[in-house]
Amino acid sequence: MHVFDPQVFTVKPPWGRRASSGRVRSFSNIRWSDDVPRSNFRARGAKKVGLAYERRVLDVLSAIYGSAFEASPVIRYDVGSGERRKSKAAIPDGILRFGNWVLVIEVKLAHTERVWEQLMMRYLPLVRALEPQRQVRTIEVCRSYDPAISLPGPHTLTTSLHRPGTGLEVLQWKL
Repeated sequence: MHVFDPQVFTVKPPWGRRASSGRVRSFSNIRWSDDVPRSNFRARGAKKVGLAYERRVLDVLSAIYGSAFEASPVIRYDVGSGERRKSKAAIPDGILRFGNWVLVIEVKLAHTERVWEQLMMRYLPLVRALEPQRQVRTIEVCRSYDPAISLPGPHTLTTSLHRPGTGLEVLQWKL
């Protein structure tokens, strides 16, 4: 298990045009939902390859873990307050529950800096609110891993979902 400090492997500024505002988001009315937002989006090119990889990973995790693994669960929540309040949905690629752990899994074709905000700033607080009795871990499953990708916090390269790491965990899986 290797821990990578983003300051050591910085190639470009940690946040480019998609920079986080740095503010702490306040979520309210958080709940699991059965209704799935639908889209007419048709993936092409690299996006299509990434979605095919995601489907393979989710199918294998589902076959291994059975009912302990839930693919693409929908979390509904509200942001803001008063008239500025908006209802939103978050859909992590997968949730794996075993023992005292809940693993929030996001699948990417290639390791990316965008995964930090997605997993650590959005999914982690939502799942912690929904599963307060369990410890929550965040896992990025990716086919290709580049340690030069800069993240705003520490991440651990791991080889197993059963051994907890620190911060965001990255599992390189050439499936």
